[in-house]
Amino acid sequence: MADAKRSEEVVDMASNGFVTISSSSQGTPFVESYGLLLASILLGSNGKPPAIVAVAAARAGDGVSTTVVNLGMTMARTGRPTALVDANMREPGLHAAFGLPQSPGLSEVLTGKIELKSATAPTNIPNLFLIPAGQASVPAPALLSQTGLKEIFDLMRTRFDLVVVDTPPILLYPDTLHIGKSVDGVLQLVSSQGASRRDQQETRQLLERVGAQVLGTVLNRVPSRARDPRAATR
Repeated sequence: MADAKRSEEVVDMASNGFVTISSSSQGTPFVESYGLLLASILLGSNGKPPAIVAVAAARAGDGVSTTVVNLGMTMARTGRPTALVDANMREPGLHAAFGLPQSPGLSEVLTGKIELKSATAPTNIPNLFLIPAGQASVPAPALLSQTGLKEIFDLMRTRFDLVVVDTPPILLYPDTLHIGKSVDGVLQLVSSQGASRRDQQETRQLLERVGAQVLGTVLNRVPSRARDPRAATR
């Protein structure tokens, strides 16, 4: 237990601005909100939980990467093998959260330069692995639209209990629509600070139009007092 705690502290020091559950105490609204999110994923879908889940938002800065990291860490804490995939080749950042190199990664796997195993890096969190974005040698939409992406995800199913995928802003790039067709489900992330209803509706419509399974909507950046069920009695 002590070793795991020290490992998570290392991640916090190398997180470069990522706020993670390892810096908060158990029982706090921030930590418990990710526990509730994970439970809703694992217990939903009529008893058949999705193994490959993408997190998507309308625009940059809505907290997709932070949500991906914390959801993955929450799953890893249960003792089950978990992987994070950085499919945001526009502005990759998951590698920085763990102090790992950006390459080799998903780009090199999709272009056939390396196998998935060579792109999978262990993090300092027990049971948590990362497939970084890599260095794309061709445009991201061309890479992500290949049938090879689904084959890679199918291979990940045999190795991990949950794979969480980071994606670029859906209203800015077509990449996430290609990803949405290859995963089991998409969590639509909505920021409580400045998100417009029009952006939310357009994001949902785009995902549904390509046949992506929208698992639900996650409201992000809710003030801690609003998340605390005891706040109303204070």
